Amino acid sequence: MRLVFWPWISLFFTFVASTWSLSSDGQALLALSKNLILPSSVSSSWSASDATPCTWNGVSCNKRNRVVSLDLSSSGVSGSLGPEICRLKYLQILSLSGNNISGSIPPELGNCSMLEQLDLSQNFFSGNIPASMGNLKRVSFLSLYSNSLSGTIPEELFKNQFLEQVYLHSNQLSGSIPFSVGEMTSLTDLWLHENMLSGVLPASIGNCTKLEVLYLFDNRLSGGLPETLSKIKGLRIFDATTNSFTGEITFSFENCKLEIFTLSFNNIKGEIPSWLGSCTSLTQLGFVNNSLSGKIQASLGLLSNLTYLLLSQNSLYGPIPPEIGNCHLLEWLELDANQLEGTVPKELAHLRKLSKLFLYENRLIGDFPENIWSIPTLESVLIDSNSFTGKLPSMVAELKFLRNITLSDNFFSGIVPPKLGVNSRLLRINFRNNSFVGGIPPNICSGKGLRVLDLGLNHLNGSIPRGIITDCPRLQKLVLRDNNLSGSIM
Repeated sequence: MRLVFWPWISLFFTFVASTWSLSSDGQALLALSKNLILPSSVSSSWSASDATPCTWNGVSCNKRNRVVSLDLSSSGVSGSLGPEICRLKYLQILSLSGNNISGSIPPELGNCSMLEQLDLSQNFFSGNIPASMGNLKRVSFLSLYSNSLSGTIPEELFKNQFLEQVYLHSNQLSGSIPFSVGEMTSLTDLWLHENMLSGVLPASIGNCTKLEVLYLFDNRLSGGLPETLSKIKGLRIFDATTNSFTGEITFSFENCKLEIFTLSFNNIKGEIPSWLGSCTSLTQLGFVNNSLSGKIQASLGLLSNLTYLLLSQNSLYGPIPPEIGNCHLLEWLELDANQLEGTVPKELAHLRKLSKLFLYENRLIGDFPENIWSIPTLESVLIDSNSFTGKLPSMVAELKFLRNITLSDNFFSGIVPPKLGVNSRLLRINFRNNSFVGGIPPNICSGKGLRVLDLGLNHLNGSIPRGIITDCPRLQKLVLRDNNLSGSIM
């Protein structure tokens, strides 16, 4: 009998051995792929007949053939992430970013005790961040940005002294920033912007002494900015734009390393901090729409790397410091809607890279410096609602990049440069309520893109150029009233 049945028994054991030849890690990945839908470009190599998954697309193993990395970023993966993920006991890197994965983050992910890098960004994950993820004590890189995550940030998540980079931005997270943020003592990057976070910035943030980048913009944070920020001596980027922060800036930085410092659209009070003059690495400084008062310090002229200086919509007074002309890399100077007085310093003509100059709604007087119009990069010049005098030089018509020139509600006189519009693609011209004389430039619509032309309340004369009708196909607003013009626009 044994001789008769022996071949059958041998075949049976061969079949069983083949069925169970795939390692446990491979079986875990196949179980994961039941809910995680892989495109054929990935799944074609995921075979149950292999001994290990170490040659599968997106999979990396250690010398013992245990899976240590699963990287399916930007691979067209969809479906959901199942609890099977942490059957991979040696998994150190999980990257699923840039896919179409939906559903919730499984709480079981907190059992992946060997995990060092976790990237689930740019997907469609929803629901809460599981508190169990606070168990991932080896994680140094955590990226969950650009999903639809909601709820609060678990206090446990930040109780990790090894976390270096945390990216939770562009979600729907609410509640406060956990006080435990101060326990991330290795933190270099914290991106929390574009959420619905409220409450204060915890004073414990000062314990993150290695922090270099802090993004908080577009939230609902309030209260004063903690003085403990002074302890973060290597901070390079701090952007808290569009929140509800209040009070004065009480922190300061010795040996300042700041490159970007923007607190626009808050309710910050007091004066512009004097220590900013020592932040020689600053490229962007923004305090738009706050409640700042006092004068603009001349020391800002020491910021030789500055490209953006945005101080509009405050209560700043006094003159524009001529030292600003030393910021030779400046591209955007925004000082509008303040109470600035005096004349515009001729030194601003030294800003040869300037593209945007906003000085409107101040108390500025005198002739506007003609040499400023020689800056070849000018795109937008908005200096309306002041008391400027003088004439508009012909060189204005040579500005090839000029798109918006708004001089309304001043005391400019003389003629409008006859070649205005010939060399540039102007979108907006507003000279309303000045004392311009002469005719309307005949080729003012040469660029075909003009949308607003307001020359009302001047002393213009002559006939209305026919080109205003034939060459301005995009014109949305035309105001010529209260002049001495003749002709028809029909």
